[in-house]
Amino acid sequence: MSDCADVRVGHVPQPYPPRRRAALVYAAASACLVLAACTSGNSPQPAASSAPATQTPSSATSASASPSATHSQTPTSPTNANYKKFDPKNFGAPTGAKNRWFPLVPGNQSLRDGSIIRGSRRLHHEQRLTVTDVVKEIDGVRAVVILDQDIDAGQNGETALDYLAQDKWGNVWYLGSYTEIYEGGQFVNAKDAWLAGTREASAGVLMMADPKEGLKYEEASIPGQETIRAEVTKVGVRKCVPFQCFPKALTVLEDGTEFKYYGSGVGHIATEPNYSGGEQEKEALVNVIHLTPKGLAEASKEALHLDRHARTAAKKIFGNSKRAKRA
Repeated sequence: MSDCADVRVGHVPQPYPPRRRAALVYAAASACLVLAACTSGNSPQPAASSAPATQTPSSATSASASPSATHSQTPTSPTNANYKKFDPKNFGAPTGAKNRWFPLVPGNQSLRDGSIIRGSRRLHHEQRLTVTDVVKEIDGVRAVVILDQDIDAGQNGETALDYLAQDKWGNVWYLGSYTEIYEGGQFVNAKDAWLAGTREASAGVLMMADPKEGLKYEEASIPGQETIRAEVTKVGVRKCVPFQCFPKALTVLEDGTEFKYYGSGVGHIATEPNYSGGEQEKEALVNVIHLTPKGLAEASKEALHLDRHARTAAKKIFGNSKRAKRA
């Protein structure tokens, strides 16, 4: 890390929540903004991690990032996107922190801890998200790859790639996803494979540049699979997680089934169900770090491996796509 000084409402009957949302955090962060925004500022700072992306951070600590990544790149007059009007001309560099609710800074890694119900059992559940420096061109836009790992009862159950890009106003767009399922550490199958512009799938907005209460939009439209809808339900709500308290958090209701909470300068900090039955997934942020160059290289290597595997495991979607590469 750099040496910066700052650092679901009604009942919905028994839906089966999608297991993969780009929640897609990218949830890692600039702790400079966090300390400035929150009331408690004495969380210890971890050293930059050189561990591979498969190693779980051991304690709830805070992290720091360069102030320029979160302050100078933020537009003074953010403009919300029209999710129906995707235009490649509105995009530039895929990474950075133009959107304070969803920073896309390579090397940022977050860990959310919680539980999930599988059958009649409640299992310990962790979700680790890493912003890699891997870039893939999708529908005319350069998207950064987010490595999304689900660990259930201590075993890696799913690993996904989420492809995100930010436009010049700071809106974060969702351009594709690919998920692999594992049992006992072995690949079982692939699911949730889609790319904007392929087989009529359309990009959507994962996070608006300036979220307002009541704002409704689509995160993605995937023919034959699903349309992911979202609604901003609260802006400025206090939300506490093990990592720390956020006095002015943002709440988004996704597909009517899950409330997702976002902290300024950090990203996705919690998930809570808005339904009964089903998986009942709950998560809360416990750790945010910034990887060393070695740690980032290892996470990016894993992302490249999955993107290559997608070209055969999900050939109809990824077979003719452009190859991902490190920026």
